[in-house]
Amino acid sequence: MPGAICYHPGVRALPVALLTAAAAFSARAADRQLLDEVVAVVDAHSITLSEVAAETRVRLVEAQGASAANVPLDRRILAASLRKTIEERIVLSEMQRLKLFDLEPGEVESLLAKLRALFPSRTEYDAFVRSVELTDDEIGTILARELRVARYLDNRLKLAAQLRDSELGEAARGKNLTEAQREQLREQLAQEKYQRLLRELLADLRRRATVRVLDPLDAEGTVAAGQ
Repeated sequence: MPGAICYHPGVRALPVALLTAAAAFSARAADRQLLDEVVAVVDAHSITLSEVAAETRVRLVEAQGASAANVPLDRRILAASLRKTIEERIVLSEMQRLKLFDLEPGEVESLLAKLRALFPSRTEYDAFVRSVELTDDEIGTILARELRVARYLDNRLKLAAQLRDSELGEAARGKNLTEAQREQLREQLAQEKYQRLLRELLADLRRRATVRVLDPLDAEGTVAAGQ
């Protein structure tokens, strides 16, 4: 046949073997992809699904105690956790650029001790560590990043978010409020102002960073059992 490629008889079996090996490799790769995947990249730092799942469990235990160590993780929870992780890494990139808010080793150990104390026993804490497939050092890194980011944001925003009397007066104009209601309104407006300034700061930092979200994790479903 014109244009056909002829192989030496001794190598005719090679393409078949290669195709078989490639198919097996693809199947293994597909299995791995089901178990883990890169869901986002921030300044060349990849964030995998397993990282998000592990950090989500650490955050849930911090917020709700040891009872949250084994709750099912739906993609809604993971999506919110991924957004938080991306925000933290964006802020951390800026902090590293400015060389701000490093923690002392004792502070990290204190954070770990506080997390351990949420479990009834060290055995249960160790089981949690195994379940999220992290070391104490890796959990300490997550906790330290949260604290460093919180300190940076507090330093940047707390003063700016304070509500001026004129702002409270404008919001309360025409309303017959008790002193308690005025204070409640002040707290509400201050929180809204803080969140607005936070969104503006994060948007500004995100423009300076390189962020790619490959899977926002906002579809229906749950993550694999091991995560």
